[in-house]
Amino acid sequence: MPIYDKEFEMDLLLEDKIKEMAEAYGPHKFFQALNQMDWIPKSTNNEKAREHVKLSDAVEFYFSSDSFTELAEKSQVAYRYEMNWFIKFCNQHFDQDPDFKTICTSQHLSDYLAPVKNKNTRSKKAAFLRSFLRTILEHFYEEKIDKLKRVLKVEVDKRRVPRAFTKEQIDELILLARLGRESHRNFIILWTFLGTGIRLSELCSLQIGDIKPQTQDICVRSKGEKEFKTPCKITNFSLELLCKYVNFRYGALKESPNYSELYVFSDDKGITPLHESTIQKMFTNLIDEASTITDDDKRVYQLSVHSLRHSFALYLLESGVNIYTIQELLRHKWLSSTLVYLKMFDSMLVKVINQHPLGNLKVNDFF
Repeated sequence: MPIYDKEFEMDLLLEDKIKEMAEAYGPHKFFQALNQMDWIPKSTNNEKAREHVKLSDAVEFYFSSDSFTELAEKSQVAYRYEMNWFIKFCNQHFDQDPDFKTICTSQHLSDYLAPVKNKNTRSKKAAFLRSFLRTILEHFYEEKIDKLKRVLKVEVDKRRVPRAFTKEQIDELILLARLGRESHRNFIILWTFLGTGIRLSELCSLQIGDIKPQTQDICVRSKGEKEFKTPCKITNFSLELLCKYVNFRYGALKESPNYSELYVFSDDKGITPLHESTIQKMFTNLIDEASTITDDDKRVYQLSVHSLRHSFALYLLESGVNIYTIQELLRHKWLSSTLVYLKMFDSMLVKVINQHPLGNLKVNDFF
């Protein structure tokens, strides 16, 4: 008994008949006849298709492609925002809905990026363009993006070192978190960050079923992942606080069928997660209130929620944990992402050694 169905059998028969006709009349004449009868879909005529890929077609295809749909939700929002700006720029410099090849030139892309002076912003725009242009060039034109890599280079300031909170600052933030509205929740959020080093987006998506006391893990949706969650270790102290908080907030709902799917940090009994901006605003207020944090460090892009992740890594390094273990705990794909904390550690050592009582002596006092 054959293992394939009747439809598959018909496909094989059709394939044999097509081969017979192609061999009888020659592949070129066979293809020409099909083309004249308009039996070949326009999309298979590569040269014709390449000439008429409009920007709108490219945008529509990109938003349905794996390159976009497999991005994290936050990245999708950012890329849609960048796409709107890019389309607006293209329409200002060309006719409405220009051909894709018209806007895919080094000069046009350079003109688009030229006004952007902030390296961080420029890098984000360049990263989006690389993703968009690579997807369209490979699909419609079977071309690589190599010729555009120079203009779309993602610039990283190698001198920039991530900022972390000092232990004195952390102590004050912990005290401040216990004051005011939602103090219990804010206190637990702070300790969850400090005990895991997770990212803001990972904390927001944390559900009750993600807490695994038996293995001392919480499962988080890592950066760039939409479907899968990975285990992340948590300190005993933070785990105990988190479990007690969940029991306090959701103890009465334990018997509900969707209990494990409830979001740990929520304003509507676990149905939807807290928005990232809510937590960012809470931490901004804590930082503004902290007397141990200087005004310079309170400026934008200095200390923030993400600095807690840097603090987590730095404290591990101070405690003698090796860099490879820290890489695992932070779930970094590349060791280079973790090595930046060695720079932070070195900067801290320089600051400490300069506080040595014999470090501020003047050479001229001895000669």
